[in-house]
Amino acid sequence: MLDLFFKKYVWIANAVLVFAAAWLTAKTVNTVAGALLRPRPVVDLASAPATAPAPHARVPLVPEKLYALIGQKAPAPAPTTAEAAQPSRPQNCANVSAAPVRTTLRAQLVGGTIAERPEWSIASITDLSTRETRIYGVGDAFQGAKMLGLVRMRDDKDVTGAGFKVAAILCHDGQKEFVDFEGGEGAGALGGPVPPIARAPVPPPGGEGGPEVNTAEGIRKLADNQYEVKRSVIDGSLSNLNAVATQARIVPSFKNGVANGFKLFSIQPNSLYANIGVENGDVIQRINGYEINSPDKALEVYQKLRSSSHITIELERNGRPVRKEYNVTGP
Repeated sequence: MLDLFFKKYVWIANAVLVFAAAWLTAKTVNTVAGALLRPRPVVDLASAPATAPAPHARVPLVPEKLYALIGQKAPAPAPTTAEAAQPSRPQNCANVSAAPVRTTLRAQLVGGTIAERPEWSIASITDLSTRETRIYGVGDAFQGAKMLGLVRMRDDKDVTGAGFKVAAILCHDGQKEFVDFEGGEGAGALGGPVPPIARAPVPPPGGEGGPEVNTAEGIRKLADNQYEVKRSVIDGSLSNLNAVATQARIVPSFKNGVANGFKLFSIQPNSLYANIGVENGDVIQRINGYEINSPDKALEVYQKLRSSSHITIELERNGRPVRKEYNVTGP
């Protein structure tokens, strides 16, 4: 009986199986085709926020806005201790006519050369903190300041009669300051101002046949190009280059485009240059064999003369070489 039933309706089971197989095949084909045809997703990084906003961000308080709510004006912030302790200084470095004041830096001028072109002037300055002496030109930095140049300033305390002193002008914290041979703050560390060159009244000339007595104390002419100089004159001159620099006009000399020494003009009567036989127009080329064809070499030679017992100056006068000898004697 059952066999007849299955045989009669077996086709129904076959039809169901065929339908299920066909449905699964179609579903699989549709899924694969959709995956192949669907475009890949692209992330637009330009439109995405760089960083997510921080949750519970705090809004800073603005005192001005808070005071405005109650109709008041916010008080000005209190100055810091450093600002309150240091009063503002006038900014006058760019003002050509502004008078400089004595520098507050621990510095002292040792020597200087004022050139015909101001930007070529140089100065030898000692740092009183480190005791180091260096050559500085216009525009060079010194202890945070900038060198503006070298000038001649009136000196009412000068006992030599020149009435002027050489000073280096610095721009320090927007203020024009000068440093001279007396130095700035702390100059007492080197013993205070340097002493001036001692001078004596003009004595009458010596008798016939005797040596000529010079107008400067401690200098005696023995022959045309031979002199006798006391050690005190050498020490005084090297210690007070201020007075020496104002007794003549000194400019660099060039021959065929090459520096060959320093030429002297406007030598003052009874000055050190006149007393040692140097004349207007002379070009000093060598001292004790050392060439002085640059300002820094000239300052270097000045320092070496302190321990010399004999000084030789080679100069050019009217195109001819002249040699002058100086014997250093006594204290």
